[in-house]
Amino acid sequence: MKLSPQKVNYLADKLLDELVEIEGVLFQGNDTQLQLAIQEIITDELMVEEQLDAEIHKMLHAYKYEITIGRMSYDDLFKKTKQRLIAERKLVL
Repeated sequence: MKLSPQKVNYLADKLLDELVEIEGVLFQGNDTQLQLAIQEIITDELMVEEQLDAEIHKMLHAYKYEITIGRMSYDDLFKKTKQRLIAERKLVL
């Protein structure tokens, strides 16, 4: 994951503090429950890109021979595949 658990915790704290300040926002649960839910959401969102990267690496393994003999650049193929999948899946990273 691109952020440490401590950074995710910090961001969850800050987000919860900001939400508490918004008038009219009502919460169901205590601060600990809310913070854990926010941490889980942040972590899940950060994992989307990591899972996508792993899927692309697996897909490109089929082109290993062409890449090793220089017919294709792994980095270029990776970037193009990633952009295509992001567009197809309408992901926001």
